[in-house]
Amino acid sequence: MAIGLAVAAVGLIFALNTTDAPSHWFAVFKLIHVGVAVFWVGGGVLLTALALWAQTKNDPEEMATVARQAAFVGEKLFAPAGLIVLAMGITMVINDHIGFGTTWLIIGLVGYALTFTTGIAFLSPRAKRIAELLETQGAAADETQAAIREILLIARIDVGVLLIVVADMLMKPFS
Repeated sequence: MAIGLAVAAVGLIFALNTTDAPSHWFAVFKLIHVGVAVFWVGGGVLLTALALWAQTKNDPEEMATVARQAAFVGEKLFAPAGLIVLAMGITMVINDHIGFGTTWLIIGLVGYALTFTTGIAFLSPRAKRIAELLETQGAAADETQAAIREILLIARIDVGVLLIVVADMLMKPFS
């Protein structure tokens, strides 16, 4: 807890003393936006790497563990993080009068909409189905393992979309 508070305090000091933002508020919004995005996207990349590693081991229990962890962090951590990233991004656009018609911003919003829709329409229902399969059939059942492989593939594609959004936000192409 103390380390987290210290990091937040240093980040706030940096934001309030920045020379790279139009206002202190903008700097604070940007700090939250980027910090939470790093957590969200970095966590997704880590889960993807752990899932790929578990797949190479061909261990049903380990695959089930990764699937359970992904379901938990997806719902309890990544979904709220995504909403915070979106809210801070919109706040920065409004605060700095950037305008929502900018190409890089449209690409970012479309990417966000894709990943949000993927989470609600595909990942969440499949995670619930996997939990059910784990309870009724067990981790080693063919149907369970097929469902886990499917959700992990969808999650890899979702992380790919998030990485494209990160590249878009950094490079601001076509602007």
